[in-house]
Amino acid sequence: MHRTEASSATADGGPPSDRTTPERVLDTAAALFWEKGYRATTTRQIAAAVGIQQASLYYHVRRKEELLYQVFVSSLEQLLTDVQMAMEGERDPLDRIRVLIHAHLSTLLKHQMRHVMMLTDLRALSRPHRAAVLALRKEYATLVRSALEAAQAGGKIRTDISSKCLYLALLNLLNWAVIWFRKDQALSADQLASLFTSIYLNGAAAEPTRVLPALAHAGKANGKALPKKPKTEKLARRKTWQRLTVAAAALFSKKGYGATSTREIAAVLGIQKASLYYHIGSKEDLLYAICKSSLEQIRQDVEAALAEVRDPVERILALVRAHLASMLRDQQEHAVAVSEMHLLSPERFEQVRSLRDAYDSLVRSVLQEAQSTGALRLDIPAKYLCLSLLGMMNRVEVWYRRSGPLSPDQLGQLMGAIFLTGAQAQP
Repeated sequence: MHRTEASSATADGGPPSDRTTPERVLDTAAALFWEKGYRATTTRQIAAAVGIQQASLYYHVRRKEELLYQVFVSSLEQLLTDVQMAMEGERDPLDRIRVLIHAHLSTLLKHQMRHVMMLTDLRALSRPHRAAVLALRKEYATLVRSALEAAQAGGKIRTDISSKCLYLALLNLLNWAVIWFRKDQALSADQLASLFTSIYLNGAAAEPTRVLPALAHAGKANGKALPKKPKTEKLARRKTWQRLTVAAAALFSKKGYGATSTREIAAVLGIQKASLYYHIGSKEDLLYAICKSSLEQIRQDVEAALAEVRDPVERILALVRAHLASMLRDQQEHAVAVSEMHLLSPERFEQVRSLRDAYDSLVRSVLQEAQSTGALRLDIPAKYLCLSLLGMMNRVEVWYRRSGPLSPDQLGQLMGAIFLTGAQAQP
């Protein structure tokens, strides 16, 4: 496999000398791209943060986009190298999955901001660079899926769920950690990997056999079919504000918040740019509205689904199904909320974060209730059960396609099964 190489330079623009500078450049660039947005970050700011002259930065890259490309490629190449090396010494299929999880998470969190950018801003790359990164991602996906398929062939993990779904659930679980993990928290990366391994392979249920009847009737709640969501109105019939946020969400999702102009939003709506400002004070108003409404809507939908369900296990399944149905109904809005909310002004970010924290508390309370009745295992704190479950669900909006084989409800049932009963084959 081709490996990227970056030379180093001295702070005064002299010849390369400091072997650690390339790593510092990539980590610093990734952090600034996340904090300010890729479009808003300049090479001058990156050089200043690294502690070198702007001219010295060009010993490493010829332009800013190449720097972003190296952030992505270095992340994926390191992931491939570390996971391959970890699995080489293992022959048992389950042990290979265990070391895969540990190596993946360890590498992910070693250069956390690089992986955050890789997960959220691939669209900023030019077409040739994006194709190269996607080829590396496909190579890594093949590596992980082959490990899962070998375990299925050996009867070590369940075969009632496809290797593709098992793969996507595992990567969701692991990759979401880059969003919330903090190095000063109670669990180390290795401890967190052990926890994820246990949840993924063994499930969260205290007694898997107790969960099976609920899974068998996952399409119903209290004997009644779950209500279908109303069909989305056509764009032309929406109120002006709804049309604005839908158009903005589509563009923010495709191009990124920083790369989208109010002129482009106005053009999609067929109005003049000046007319747009009858409805908004700034572009940020739209991002704030998208983030706020997506969080409020998903909480409303989940609370409605939970209202008439009493059994603790069935409440978890109802939560998963409602969460995914709501998220995938407004897929672009949720994708924007996840990847762009950090670009809000501090005051608005805190308001949106409080909504997100309130929803997290709702999910955690459902899991704590299930623990109190003995339905969920007690050896893992509800906090990490909650983060694991949200991780499995919140990356779905990135890869889900409506033309695919699974409906949102079917996907919810599979995710609920993996979370509760795990991926390991039951004796």
